[in-house]
Formats: sequence, C-alpha cells, structure tokens
Amino acid sequence: MITITCAYLISTIMIFGISLFDTGTRSAWKRNGAFFALMVVTVAIMVYFVLPSRNMLSIMLANGVLGLVYYLLVQGKQLWQQGSHAKKKVHRKLLPNWVGWVVAVLVIIALGGELYSYLTVKPTWNSIAKTTSKAKEAPTFKRNETPIAIAPKTVLNRVRKAASDIPHSQYYRISDNVQAQYYQGKPVYVVAVEYAGFWAMIRSGRQIPGYFIIDATNQNATPRFIKQPYRFATSAYFNDDAFRQIYRHNPTWLTMSSPQLEIDNQGIPYWVQTVYKAEVFTHRPNYRRLHVVVMNAQNGHQKTYSLAQMPAFIDEGITSEAAAELNNYYGTAVHGFWNRYFGKADIIKPTNNGPEDGVTSIFNRDGSVSYFTDFTNPNTKADSAMGYSMINARTGHLTYYAASGIMDSSGAKENADQNYKAQQWKAAMPILYNINGRPTWVMTVLDKSAAIRGYYYLDAQDQSLHGNGDTPTAALDAFRQSLTESGAKVANTPGAKLQVVTGTADRVALVTNKNKVMFTLKDSATVYTVDTNDFAQANLMRPGDKLKFKALIVREQSIGNVAEFKNESLK
Repeated sequence: MITITCAYLISTIMIFGISLFDTGTRSAWKRNGAFFALMVVTVAIMVYFVLPSRNMLSIMLANGVLGLVYYLLVQGKQLWQQGSHAKKKVHRKLLPNWVGWVVAVLVIIALGGELYSYLTVKPTWNSIAKTTSKAKEAPTFKRNETPIAIAPKTVLNRVRKAASDIPHSQYYRISDNVQAQYYQGKPVYVVAVEYAGFWAMIRSGRQIPGYFIIDATNQNATPRFIKQPYRFATSAYFNDDAFRQIYRHNPTWLTMSSPQLEIDNQGIPYWVQTVYKAEVFTHRPNYRRLHVVVMNAQNGHQKTYSLAQMPAFIDEGITSEAAAELNNYYGTAVHGFWNRYFGKADIIKPTNNGPEDGVTSIFNRDGSVSYFTDFTNPNTKADSAMGYSMINARTGHLTYYAASGIMDSSGAKENADQNYKAQQWKAAMPILYNINGRPTWVMTVLDKSAAIRGYYYLDAQDQSLHGNGDTPTAALDAFRQSLTESGAKVANTPGAKLQVVTGTADRVALVTNKNKVMFTLKDSATVYTVDTNDFAQANLMRPGDKLKFKALIVREQSIGNVAEFKNESLK
C-alpha cells in the first residue's frame, strides 16, 4: 500500500521538493505544507479503500492529474496572497511555469497511452490460445456418463434454506457466487459464507465459521455445512478483505477478476484470483502469460503461480469473470478495434446467458471444468447461433465450435419456456451438446422457487424435435425417441460404431405418413426404425422375415434410422 501510494504521488513530491529548493524548507512548509499533507492523506486513503490500478499508464495519469492539481493549488494560493497584500507590496514567489507544463504534458502522454491501449486490441486477440473446430467435433453427450450440473439458482435456493446450520447465523449471509470444482474426484459446488455487514463482522469475532458444499450432479442433493473457519473473505473489511490482501502482496500484478473460493481435498478454503501483467504502456492483457494467486483463506498465506504450475486442486484458475472477458475479446477483436463498429467482418457476439458472469461452468467426463458460451450474429436480431466456445478453466485454452443453422441459447430457452407456459416454469443453464451427431440444447427446467422440475432436450436445428423427463437420462431417451419418430437423419455419435444386427422380425408397424417402418426382433426389446425412402423393400417386411442391417444401439433404446438394411427373406 505504501509503495503504490508513493508511486501515485511522485509528481506531487517532486513539485514540493522544487518549492523547498526555491524558497527554503521553513518557508515552503509554511506556504504549501498543508496542501502537501492533504494530498498525501487523501491519496493514501484512496489507495487503501479503492485499490486503484497499478498499471504504468494509470500511475502516469494519476501523477499528471494529482501533480497538476497540487501545482494549481500552490500557485493559486500564492497569487491570492499577492492580491490580498497588494498595498503592502508583499511578493510571494511562484513556482516556475515549466513545472506546470511538465505535469500537463504528463497528463497528455498518459491520455494518449490510454487511447492507444483502447484502440489496439488485436495483440490481445492474438495472445489467446485458441482452436477452431466444426460443431460435429464438439463434446458428445453419453447416456449416464455426461454429468449434468444442478442450476446455480437451485443451489443457492437450497443453501439459503440451510443457512440455519451456520453457528450464530444472524451475523452472516450466503454468497451469490456458486463455485464449480471437483472435490476428492467428485463434481461439487462450493458456496462461500459472507459477513452480513461491518458490525456483524466485529460481533462475530472476525471469523467465518465455514462454507457449504453440495453434489453438483445429483438433482436431489442437499447442501452440507463444512466447519472450516476462515478469517479472510471478500465481504470482510480492512485487512481481512481477501481482495485487499492479494492486492497488497502482489504489487506488480493487475487483477483480472474478483477472487473465487475453492477448497483442496482436505476441505481447506482458498481464494483464487486470475492476474496478469499488462504490455508496456497499455492496459492490454496477454492471455499467454496469465497467472493465478492462491491465498489460504484461514491464515492469509499466498503464492502466485503460472497456469502450468498451479496446485492440482485448483479447477478454475481462469475465473468465470476472466473467461467472460476472454470471450468478448475473442468475438469482437478479430480484426481490431474499428472493425467492431464499422464493417463488423467476422464479428461474433457472446450471448452472456450463462449464470456465472455470462458463462456456464460444465463438468467434463475427464475430470476437468470448462466454461460454455454461445455466440450470435451482432448484425441481426435473429436468434441464430454462429457457434460456441469451450474454455478450459485451468489452461485458458479456448476451443470455438463453428456452426450454422442452429438457434442460440436465448431462442432455446424461449422455446422450452413455451412448453411450460401453463406451469410458469423456466428453462435455465442451456448447454449445447453433440447428441447422435446433432447439435442439441440441454436445459434444466425450474419453477419459481428455483426447484428442479425436469430436463429439456431441444434439437438446435429443428425446434419441433425435443424431449423432456424428470431426469437427464429420461429426457435424453425421450429426445432420441423423438428423433426416431420424426424420421430425422441422425449421424453416429463420434467415437461410436454401427453394429451389425441379424435376427428375425417379430413385430412390424408401418408409419406411412412419415415414410418409415418400426420393428422389433425376436428376443430383443430394442425398437428399430428404417427409412423407406432409403430402403423401399422395408415396406414389404413381415413378422418372421430374416433381417440383416446396421444400427447404433444404446442401452436397449431406439435411437435412429437403420443403415444398410437387407431383408434376406425377399428373393
């Protein structure tokens, strides 16, 4: 704090030093010492409570402005004293005019640097670690394997109902932030407990008794209060403020986000904050050089790590706030600043429909966390998506999946809401998955109290194809059945293979209005569907026919059209 205060006062100190040299120490203190002391106290208070930027440009601008203010105060006082003592012919020595010009030039240079930093965004876009892929290569959804997280609204609702578990709960409140992470190998949400105010912190003995944890993928999970007392928090005051502690001990780093609470495998809470060093004389971040500050919430010990070296228990070294800003740069800075407003070539706009700073934390099957965001066209009001991004929360690597002809998350939510208009339930947490080769919106349905009412799967290309159920698996099965009944062309899920099936037809149903035949085989519960537009001979199928075909079979469910169909009973 002292270092940054002195850095902001360099020009003021130099001007005061010049007055000492010109008029002598005693005279200088008498004439403008009060102004100098006022400036020092004011800046010290501002630095402590506001925690201003430590970027070189910000320091230059502050020196220019504060130095100019101090110079004008001193000169104004001297001129006023000369005027009030004109009859006595008392001469008050003024500071040299060149001093004022120097600080004025400093302001101009700093403002120029700020403008340059604002206008030159392409280097930041270039620093993003990114990969572009096609939508068909996107993460796939697998039955009973892909974890579907509880909506953060539901988590907060359940945790607030459990707030009475907190000792002396009148002193505390539940944080609005829900932290996704893996704890002992399982996906969980962590919710911090905060002070209810300044006096509540004092009465509580300056200690928060613990935090809440809840299973992130069990729709019936209940939150557990974990007794792990910690002193430092983002809601604390003075030196107990986690943000202030990180600011104080990392004077060369700029903060990209607010701290987030994560826990290690022993349950000890830590505050995690993404930081960076700006390029010289700009505010631009370099995303290839991001670092993470990890501070023990109990004792305040902290260390700064590169993304490659941070502790293994940290799942979101790139905080949700930092990820949202990364998406903004990726979508709008591809051809520089002016292209944002003129031409808008290749511009894509993040919808910011996620529950956490505009992004959605999702749990991957490999035990990692990613941030999901879909992008739309800024030049139109249509609800079409240009694609979507997945940002690895540990590495910051952004993978963009380009798509066409699919609705965006806003359109998907509106579609789902229409199906629950009578109940007044709302869809939440829309995430785009690849289901049987088709981009599909997966959403959680909530009532007014944020309680889970079910799950809704919607084909992103054809809104008439959807499925819902009480559980993610039931909704997935209903959706796949909808695909089958519609006769929609479904591709194989990447990584899966068509299975060769042989058997004897048992039951056969012709669905003439949809040009398809549904059938089962003897000793099998699977319902198969064959498109008669592709295989006309299927219209002649009868029970007892010997069949040979290929199909993608998932846990005894009918999931799509049969491929390479042959009725061996037909001569």
